Amino acid sequence: MASLKLLLGLIPPTAKIELEEKTLTADFNKLNAFTESDTLKRFNELKELITSSDFLQKRKEIESLSFKNSEEFAKEKEFLSLQKAKDIVLYFRTIAGSSLKKFQGLDGSEKISDYESLEKLVKSLEFKEKIKTKEFRDSDDSKKLQEFNRLKGSSEIKDYYIFKKSKEYANFLNTDGSTRLARYNELKEYVASNGFKERKSYLLDKKRFEKTDMFKEVQEFDKLKKNEDILWYFKTKDSNKFDILKNRELTFSDEFEGDKLDPKTWLTNYYWGDKLLKDRYSVGSDLQAYTEKENFEIRNSLLKIITKPQKTEGKVWSPDGFITKQFAFTSGILNTGKSFRQKYGTFKAKIKLGNPAAKSAFWMLSDKITPHIDVCRTSNGKVLFDYFATPEKRVKASLGSKYANDFFIFTLEWTPEKLVWKINDLEVMTQTADVPQEPMFINFSGGLDKPVNSMTAMEIDWVRVYQPKK
Repeated sequence: MASLKLLLGLIPPTAKIELEEKTLTADFNKLNAFTESDTLKRFNELKELITSSDFLQKRKEIESLSFKNSEEFAKEKEFLSLQKAKDIVLYFRTIAGSSLKKFQGLDGSEKISDYESLEKLVKSLEFKEKIKTKEFRDSDDSKKLQEFNRLKGSSEIKDYYIFKKSKEYANFLNTDGSTRLARYNELKEYVASNGFKERKSYLLDKKRFEKTDMFKEVQEFDKLKKNEDILWYFKTKDSNKFDILKNRELTFSDEFEGDKLDPKTWLTNYYWGDKLLKDRYSVGSDLQAYTEKENFEIRNSLLKIITKPQKTEGKVWSPDGFITKQFAFTSGILNTGKSFRQKYGTFKAKIKLGNPAAKSAFWMLSDKITPHIDVCRTSNGKVLFDYFATPEKRVKASLGSKYANDFFIFTLEWTPEKLVWKINDLEVMTQTADVPQEPMFINFSGGLDKPVNSMTAMEIDWVRVYQPKK
């Protein structure tokens, strides 16, 4: 059954509908083009990179680095500890002081050797016995004793033996050449090296990640995330904005951009008149004869089907056959019966029907008289929408004459379950019973039900047919 809808002035302006469709198509083309752009490729490349587990792990490692937890810190700590250690401190103080140098200047010298020889002599029992004798005073041994006492009383000899017995010298001997001192010197050289200083500086730098190439890639990605085209792309691509374009494909169109009709596309006759009769004809109620070319004009991408007063002779079909008749008017008819037919889809055209008293029509037909669909037509001062499932089964809707006097987009949406008529994308009639199930072709025609005093024209800006994508 059909459902009819009263529009009550709710039809949006044609220009707005066209602009919206052009904008939608332009945006869709822009979306498809941007999908292949270097900008999006780089964005996706960076996104994949910086969200990868390897990148995140490496970034975490860099950002979590700490000098206190590093091998460098441990070595520096060990060095500082050794540097403050008493034995190490005393060792280097000893080296820097004069006592060790004086000691080392005497140690092993002839003077020490002579002193120690004299000491050994004067402390012997034999020498002590000699001291008791009268002859000792003037003897060489007496002189040796005097020399021993002189040396023993000298500050040089005293200092030598004081240092030799000191804890300082014992520490020196214990430390010098030790693995502990070697470790200290090794660490001292290490912490003074440029490598250590650079590594320490790096580990103490809280902005070290910001100085990496990785950070540059993050910055580039963050910048691209704010790119207007990127924002628009991701906001748009997952919306349902383009569903109508994604789910359909253009199967037929004519924008009438030439200066004449394409004969490979359009047949300027009834389909069966061309196929069987090999001549033109009109039907019994027509006041016009159809011509081959005279009543078509294409200018400024606009096709006009002109109906005008003009006497001519032509054939008329009747149940009894074809008869010859004199006509007072001529007009034009064209169809795609030989070039294009389609079952289901969207059939639409931008049309100015013209004089509502005339008989202008955008209609669809198959190989028989029915089913017959009037996407739109004029008759008796109204704009009509018709569907003939059979000669006896008809549903229709009508609008006032103002919808004939300007351009409107007339659409038929055809699915296996229903037919939907629209004007400027606003639904005017729906049919769910006896839906056609065979391919149909497009027809445009002018004509008259009643005589008129002047020329009238139906104007077609464009016609387009879509089918759902498989």
